[in-house]
Amino acid sequence: MELKTLDAPGYENKKVPNTFVVQPKSTGHLGIILPGYRHSADMADLHYVGRILMGQGADLLRVEYRYYETDYLSQSENDQNQRISEDVFAVCNACLALRPYNKITLIGKSLGTRGMGFLLGDERYQKADCVWSTPPLTTEWLRVRIEQVRPRSLFIFGTADDYYKPEILQHLVQVTNGRAVVIEGATHGLEVPESIPRSLQGLGQIVQGLQEFLGSG
Repeated sequence: MELKTLDAPGYENKKVPNTFVVQPKSTGHLGIILPGYRHSADMADLHYVGRILMGQGADLLRVEYRYYETDYLSQSENDQNQRISEDVFAVCNACLALRPYNKITLIGKSLGTRGMGFLLGDERYQKADCVWSTPPLTTEWLRVRIEQVRPRSLFIFGTADDYYKPEILQHLVQVTNGRAVVIEGATHGLEVPESIPRSLQGLGQIVQGLQEFLGSG
């Protein structure tokens, strides 16, 4: 494997941190990981999805924005959306400019699922397989984007997550002909409070769901 950093000026012309993992042999499959606000691409769930994709021969782009080190939370919602949209498009487009890919897999955690929503507005990404980990189901524009594009999807949630809305989730699973992994008692961070064994069981559910979803695509 070869590790690269793509030159990708994004919001306010600041370079977007990233790691691009390139297979030794040319591949037509690209995986893109868009992490959460504090849930980095090194967290166990995102680490393992990267391992699965690389094991399948895909190149892997890890977008590593660190908004918690910026004034992100003090910005208006419009400015936040502009920021993540510009950053995500900058680095993803820089990646697509290097090689032609006939298959894209998008993986987003929480904030990263908003980035996925913006990408799905571009036809180059609309046939992507999508892993939606704890998306904000109360965000109307994101729900509408998923309903319109209907990408092949896997949704991951914990039942103790404030964003977990069973009826909305069931609807989105139906319209995308998708799947869902729901972890009983898990919070937004996909851990079960005060129970390491149950948290590890939940991680096992996630990895199994990812293997089945990504392996059947």
